[in-house]
Amino acid sequence: MKIDSLKEDEHNKNIFYKIKNYMISMIQKNSSSKYLYLFILGDNRYLEKAVKDSYQKLGISHLFSVSGMHISIISGIVLSVLKKFKISEEKRYVTVSIFISFYMFLVGFCPSVLRSGIFFILLSINTIFYFNIKPTNILLLTISIILLFNPFIIYNTGFLYSSIITASLIVFGNLINEKKNYLMKLLYTSIIAFFFSLPISLYNYYSFNILTIFYNLLFVPLVSLIVFPLSLICFLIRPLSFFLNGILVMMESLALKLALIKSDIIVMKPNLLIVFLYYLLISLMFKYRKKFFYFSLLILFIIHYNYNLLFPSNYMIMIDVGQGDSILLHSGEKNILIDTGGEYGSDYDMASGTLIPLFKSLGIRKIDFLFLSHGDYDHVGEAINLINNFKVMKVFFNEGNINYNEKMIIDVLEKKNIYYNFSRKDDFYQIGNYQIYSLGCDLGDENDSSLILYGEIFNNNFLLMGDASKHSETVLLDSYDLPKIDILKVGHHGSKTSTSQELLTETKPDDALISVGSDNKFGHPNHETIDILNENGVNIHMTSNLGAIWINFKKNVTNLVNWT
Repeated sequence: MKIDSLKEDEHNKNIFYKIKNYMISMIQKNSSSKYLYLFILGDNRYLEKAVKDSYQKLGISHLFSVSGMHISIISGIVLSVLKKFKISEEKRYVTVSIFISFYMFLVGFCPSVLRSGIFFILLSINTIFYFNIKPTNILLLTISIILLFNPFIIYNTGFLYSSIITASLIVFGNLINEKKNYLMKLLYTSIIAFFFSLPISLYNYYSFNILTIFYNLLFVPLVSLIVFPLSLICFLIRPLSFFLNGILVMMESLALKLALIKSDIIVMKPNLLIVFLYYLLISLMFKYRKKFFYFSLLILFIIHYNYNLLFPSNYMIMIDVGQGDSILLHSGEKNILIDTGGEYGSDYDMASGTLIPLFKSLGIRKIDFLFLSHGDYDHVGEAINLINNFKVMKVFFNEGNINYNEKMIIDVLEKKNIYYNFSRKDDFYQIGNYQIYSLGCDLGDENDSSLILYGEIFNNNFLLMGDASKHSETVLLDSYDLPKIDILKVGHHGSKTSTSQELLTETKPDDALISVGSDNKFGHPNHETIDILNENGVNIHMTSNLGAIWINFKKNVTNLVNWT
């Protein structure tokens, strides 16, 4: 959205906003402002992306978002100060509840703080009036109140993490209290939190860091006992920020180094039945502490981890990458990616934001073959991001001149010692159940020289045209006697420069796939291309209105499913 001008209609005189704006102005003057924004206002946008990513990879990002831990520390500090001034218990809890209510407003009522704040207030009421309500029931009441006002918060992962981990620590708090020293208490707290957060992580992020428990042992004391309290002090006493900055530099440096250790485990997205089984076995494991439940949980995880090996499937996905191309072919444990998409001039990292999460959700841990049809940015723009953040085994380029985009990719491949080559006419690849033939050739022009891949799997044939033009189609038809095609990936996003009547007459495709962005500036797909496909009775499937398109391949069966 483009905004031409802003006009202040009325000045807000709300005292709470004045206090918040005053606090923002104080934070802005502080040299540790990025962490003061984080810990005081719950705003992490000023942290460098690499640092945020490292915290997430280590599984410690919860320490750097305002949550129950921070509410506990703040309320504990205020209660202790008021107690020293001989304030009565009732007044202490009322004062802190008012303070926590203002703090919830200050951080914008973010879900985890909302949960912990209301929970604290209800616990205070329970303490003051001696209702003797169990903490588990108070937590259930807290969750019910929040859901009553905002049912959709149930989809917020921060709310889920906060609620479920708090419940687990309450229910199994006896395991923690049995331990005598701080480190053992912290270890068991970390273990319980890790296991009960695991199904949420697998369902939403499809991976977890196996070393998270140990990273929490290192960073929880550092953040909760030093960094967070010192941040609050530096907010009031600005010169002390010098010491805080030194600690922050060391902490960030350590996190960045540890994040380089490959210890994350990718597991496909579980359905809700598997999530239920995880929670059932985890609860029984902590309740009874029997070997049977330990082994049952381990067996469930092994089956889940090896799902693609135990239950092999074959499918094609035309991924929705906007105005670009990216197609995934999967067979058993083998994976082929044809193009990566890429939006020129955009800051959006489509590899990390779309491709990699999709692969993880499907239990895909590596790309065995990456084919780059040609060097246009909308086909190869995310290749470097993908190669830097995911395991890619082999890369194949089309024949012809190497343009700037391809040269940059090759430089990265050589630095990482990843195999690459040029896919030439008549090259053949057997990948899982797929038989892939390279049919394109160097015709001088970038689009004309696109890789054209013909594939067979069971009784299904498909033809992937890249950005090949009608000229390429003529050369193709002169060179090969093509069979009937079940699935045609239309060339050049449905441009009028591709998809000739001769190609359709020769191949007689049943279904046409068009990868195209909605309302794109190129006018793709062209109405002439749509008309000629309709005239030939071809079913048209476009990412612009369907999202990603999923095709399952089974022996003697083709099941076309539109996956939006």
